[in-house]
Amino acid sequence: MFQTTLGRYDRFSSWQRALVLALFLRIVYSLIAAVVTMVQPVNWQLVRSNALTENLPPPNHSLDYLLLGTWERFDTLWYLHIASRSYDRPESVVFFPLYPWLIRVGSQLLQPAAAALLVSTLAAFFLFWGLHDLLLSELPPELVKRSILICAVWPASFIFFAGYPESLVFALVVWSLCMACADRWLMAAVLGVAAAMTKAVGIVVLVPLLVLAIRRKQATAWAVLAVPLGSAGFMVWLYWSGHRSIASAYEQYWRTSTALPWTTLWTSIRTLLARPNPILALNLAFLVAACVLVAWSRLRMEYVLYAAAAMVVFLAKQTEPPLQSTMRYLLIVFPAFVGLARFLQGPTLRPRFGMVCAALFVINVGLLWLFLGWSLVL
Repeated sequence: MFQTTLGRYDRFSSWQRALVLALFLRIVYSLIAAVVTMVQPVNWQLVRSNALTENLPPPNHSLDYLLLGTWERFDTLWYLHIASRSYDRPESVVFFPLYPWLIRVGSQLLQPAAAALLVSTLAAFFLFWGLHDLLLSELPPELVKRSILICAVWPASFIFFAGYPESLVFALVVWSLCMACADRWLMAAVLGVAAAMTKAVGIVVLVPLLVLAIRRKQATAWAVLAVPLGSAGFMVWLYWSGHRSIASAYEQYWRTSTALPWTTLWTSIRTLLARPNPILALNLAFLVAACVLVAWSRLRMEYVLYAAAAMVVFLAKQTEPPLQSTMRYLLIVFPAFVGLARFLQGPTLRPRFGMVCAALFVINVGLLWLFLGWSLVL
């Protein structure tokens, strides 16, 4: 199946390939979510243990619920709340503003949930397009196409099409790098600031941008310093608006504190040994695998440093339970996709590319099942 997909892929330009892939996955995940909703029992005690669920309608088989309501889970509820009521609750400040602002704009024409999914889907399209063009500047086309397909089926990648900002921040990071590679530094800086205003991890785009700026030795390249300034501006806005700081809100409301990366890792290993947990084991396994695959990717130094910086950022968050949402956080580490695609290019493993992609997709759908059933905070 995947070999046939690769063959058909060659008929299109990069943006057309990205559009076909994004629309295909939008349809696939919508169908899967609708089917899961119709067959999965609802644990209302589990649902009500989450914030902002008081006014959620009960699941039903209406088209509106199957297409939209089934995606209203966890962080999506917070982004929809911020889009309609801004930061009126102290625990909401951990959610960065660009995604809910875009939802608010889209809500002028669509239902808020539909606007959230539309923004995510459009961002996924730009993500696949930008990642293709970015990697094509230094990798063979076949390896690039395989890397994109691995990105599309990687466990937790369904979140690109949920009411989450993962596809948006990833797309902004990738296009910021594309603009920098094309010496369009002002646009690279603008997109970098937008990434930092979407999620905290977006600021790591500064790492490869600085490496590129130093290498190019152009005066305009130092526009990338606007990235940390833009992020700092958001922090100042929070302060002057009377909101609690993000760090204190994480600690008080979200059972999350800052820690050294190796402290987070050691706590995770110790917890797993004391109390086996399949989700924690899966998160830890994919974290280790991602580190190995980044090294295997043999990409330029700036992309490896970017991957390392992204991992340090989310390992600096010590959560309860440990490594919560790690599968989702790893999605932005695109050198890992290249590493796996390169590894599967070996003469003995090349025919198994389809099998590996299918296995990753099965894990992805399994995580989607748990997510839709309120059993997995992603």
